[in-house]
Amino acid sequence: MHTNSFLPAFGNKPKSIIGRKGVTSDFLEGLSLPIGHRNRATILIGQRGTGKTTLLLEFEELAEKRGFIPARVTANDDMLEEIIQTIQLKGSPFVPASKRKVQGFTAGAMGFSIGLTFSEAAQTQFGFRVKLGLLCDELEKYHKGVLILVDEVQSNTSAMRSLATTYQHLVGENKNVAIVMAGLPASMSAVLNDDILTFLNRAHKVYLEPIPLSEVSVSYATEFAKQGKSIEPGVLEEAVLATKGYPYLYQLIGYYIFSFAEESSVITSDIVKNSINTSKREMIESIFDAALKPLSQRDRDFVVAMSKDYGESSISEIRERMNISQSYVQNYRTRLIEAGIIAPVNRGKLAFNIPYLGEYLRGEF
Repeated sequence: MHTNSFLPAFGNKPKSIIGRKGVTSDFLEGLSLPIGHRNRATILIGQRGTGKTTLLLEFEELAEKRGFIPARVTANDDMLEEIIQTIQLKGSPFVPASKRKVQGFTAGAMGFSIGLTFSEAAQTQFGFRVKLGLLCDELEKYHKGVLILVDEVQSNTSAMRSLATTYQHLVGENKNVAIVMAGLPASMSAVLNDDILTFLNRAHKVYLEPIPLSEVSVSYATEFAKQGKSIEPGVLEEAVLATKGYPYLYQLIGYYIFSFAEESSVITSDIVKNSINTSKREMIESIFDAALKPLSQRDRDFVVAMSKDYGESSISEIRERMNISQSYVQNYRTRLIEAGIIAPVNRGKLAFNIPYLGEYLRGEF
């Protein structure tokens, strides 16, 4: 029985990550650059299924090997305390037992008690910013930096603002800290436009584009061959083109090809077609419904009007279909682009940013 090489599950790190070498290289370079360099603050922006969480998991692993203590959290009201606790837990083994009595800001009780555990006074009197600064200072003694990774960033929350402004202050204090934030286009747009968080616009922003199909082809061919399965070039191309370079679809289609071909040494066109159709249906709940749910009714009407076209949509034709003014159509266009649902492709033209969304809205599967 062969082990399936693909893992199309959210929140897990697949066995192979393709098409993101440049993103990973920029991140690693940032860790070696001076404190405060823009590449030490990375913002990953992408729709569901573009590999944001996968990259965070990869960054976490790579940074740990380079002397950083990573704290990876999902954005929520309790994330600041989670960050502190994670750094304490992962960093404590690097503090020698003989040096676990550390004085804080005032004599005696303020600071650490055992390892990186705060004294009772420090725990109750210091806030997130001071605690994180103390942890950075203590870990610096053992040549360790701190990396904060935040997934599913939410806009305009007090915790998000506190984290971002704390990072800015710690950089100003020359603490060895780096940060990576990942979120949906609409959420990240709101964060970047927040009056308090404008400095984040200087961060290294990464818009997760589709994976080059050439890399998808090489990966599929390699993985299939490893499992002793043959596939004709034309059949391979059919599978590759169906992914549209979308990371989740790359994993999903690959997973079903392996599953459907488990008892066969040859991957046939029928196996690939069944894998593609099954993957499309699975996209409904995993991607389409989640992407459409936050939209207003009129925004939904706009994407339905777009779905009438097999390919690019003309803004003027959408306006006629919806019987709305030019100003209204521009409002819907802007909101849907920020949400990552659609993208401008040519002058006066739009296209869906999520593979097969148009087919789904037309009821074709």
